[in-house]
Amino acid sequence: MRKIFVRLDSNRTPRLAQLLQVGGRGGGVALKLYLALLWRCSSEPYQTSKPHRAWATLLGLEEPEGKGARRVAAALKTLEGLGLVSVRRVPAEPNVVQLLDESGDGSEYAPPSTEYARAPKGEVGDARRARNVYFKVPSKLWLEGHIQSLDAPGLAMLLILLAEQADIRPVWFSTDVFPQRYCISQKSRAAGTLRLVERNLLRVERQPLSEFPGQTSVFDRKRSRKLYNLAGAAAEGPAPEAAAETGPKPARQARPARLKTLRRPTRPPSG
Repeated sequence: MRKIFVRLDSNRTPRLAQLLQVGGRGGGVALKLYLALLWRCSSEPYQTSKPHRAWATLLGLEEPEGKGARRVAAALKTLEGLGLVSVRRVPAEPNVVQLLDESGDGSEYAPPSTEYARAPKGEVGDARRARNVYFKVPSKLWLEGHIQSLDAPGLAMLLILLAEQADIRPVWFSTDVFPQRYCISQKSRAAGTLRLVERNLLRVERQPLSEFPGQTSVFDRKRSRKLYNLAGAAAEGPAPEAAAETGPKPARQARPARLKTLRRPTRPPSG
């Protein structure tokens, strides 16, 4: 999945944030359905014609033959409106759903790994690579039923943490930068984090901060930041490394200058 799905790209609001703004539980179903489409339709021709009841069953929706199928139909309309899929309706047959780019700009879908590798050298290639930075959603999250049962805030935080590689090293977020970068409220962030902790998919630790790095003083203000590290089925990477900064780096404060000791002038020898 391309990182631009979860993180602000220029002035375009991430599609993840827009799905969270859909009323009721509709946004959560649409998000799960899009993840399912990426999982099941990631090879050419990047389309599917499975009936709604099949998707409802995969997503664990109640009454897949009736209410669940209708929720899938509504979710497809939401995804179509956001430019994430196109739907070709066939009389008396299941609709043909065509996967589109995660940015929501309506462009055709292509695997981000392929597009990243094919990018030429130079500035044009740099921009193309930046647009195709991607992350993987571990299949265990599907197989163990986490994606099916997580609510929208929980899924949103899971995708954000995967995008920031919290599965291989702890990360931290600046309180001011987070809503600007992901366009998600503090309430949704807190609720989503709690859901992941409850499922043992996330570990949260507090890291104390010193006002003067490398020094300790009784006059330091007690400050700390939260470190997030994915766990369980959400972590399939190597052992955690040093914490990655996903917010602005704190300004390094200069050490207090030492006062030089003034020496008394030496008296000239008496003649």
